[in-house]
Amino acid sequence: MDKLINQLLDAPKMISDKLPWNNWNSTIEESEDSIAGWIGKLFNVLAFAVLVLFLWGILNPLWNGGFEYLEGMDIVGMLLGMVFWAYAAFPISNVIRNVGKSLADSKSNIINLMFLDLPVAAIKTAGYVLAMIGLFAAIASVFAFVTTISLGGDLGSMLEGLRDAANIGTAALFQAVNDTPLEGLREFEGILNPDLPGLGKAWTMAGAMGVFGAFVGVLFTLINLYVNVVIYKFIFGLLSTLVNWVKGPYLPFRSL
Repeated sequence: MDKLINQLLDAPKMISDKLPWNNWNSTIEESEDSIAGWIGKLFNVLAFAVLVLFLWGILNPLWNGGFEYLEGMDIVGMLLGMVFWAYAAFPISNVIRNVGKSLADSKSNIINLMFLDLPVAAIKTAGYVLAMIGLFAAIASVFAFVTTISLGGDLGSMLEGLRDAANIGTAALFQAVNDTPLEGLREFEGILNPDLPGLGKAWTMAGAMGVFGAFVGVLFTLINLYVNVVIYKFIFGLLSTLVNWVKGPYLPFRSL
């Protein structure tokens, strides 16, 4: 009787083991080791979505009447701008894919993955995409300065959101020092995000300074990125140390 009962109770497992392509249990039970890989795949999906949306926004004037009120060199500029920014869309989206790949290779535990590796990856993604867009915009400014033909590329609304993501580290630091003697650190925010000259007219000193400022802006974007990564890692390390101290409090001279 006991043997029959055991066989009956084991029947679901026996049948499950014989089902084709049945690796669902191991997939779920070993999910903690796969989370980094899943997040990496999400970054790949994000990279593809960004590419499609970028291309859609760039090529939208072709079927949305974007040329209706243009003539002469304005039409040439818009067509060249479409080709230029369509080309730029691929390396820009590839930045997201590369960050996702490095995140997928992470060997951190779940806490470090979610609260350290993932936020740092978000900061890097936003910063690198900003820098890449800024670099192509700087190249476009050189073209406009030499030929007087604008390649367009009004990405203001998208860049604003990226700047917020890229400044997570400094935003957290400045929030923490509010109403403290260290509040003067906020002055560094202006240093990391200076007001650079806008583009002037072609073949003028103001235009040349605008082109120079566009390339300097890329440099400051990268500096701001690395500063934010360092600050975020410092804050995370500080909080981790505090949590460990709360779990096992001790005085600095405990070993004396």
